Amino acid sequence: MAERKSNDFIFVRDLLDAVFNVKVDENDLEKMYRLGRWMEDRARPLLVTFTKPELKDQVMANLKNLKQPIDKFRGIGIAHDLPPKEREEIKRLIKSAKDEHSASVGDDVENFKFVVVGKGQKRRVVKIPRRITSS
Repeated sequence: MAERKSNDFIFVRDLLDAVFNVKVDENDLEKMYRLGRWMEDRARPLLVTFTKPELKDQVMANLKNLKQPIDKFRGIGIAHDLPPKEREEIKRLIKSAKDEHSASVGDDVENFKFVVVGKGQKRRVVKIPRRITSS
């Protein structure tokens, strides 16, 4: 188990350094553990909590860097870990925005991506047009 934690830390450190250009040591990570039950044929998600919110903000602001052609980090996904009430609130806001869009514009909602931005009471939904590829 200690070996797995050590390997996880090395992987996270290398990912943050190579992809996000963020240098971390063990003191920068408050906690780090695998979620779910171990299964031989599956990789389990890794929950990482930073001691400084600025580190998380820097990583989340540069998620586009994950598209780099480094094979070791291909297929990695990073997302906020939100409490269930907050996830439900975000789903409700997006559904409401999609319904409002359909009712007022009549345009197909599949042509847009709806994203919740902001924190707390300042949350709002932003509508981003999707790129339409021509055949």
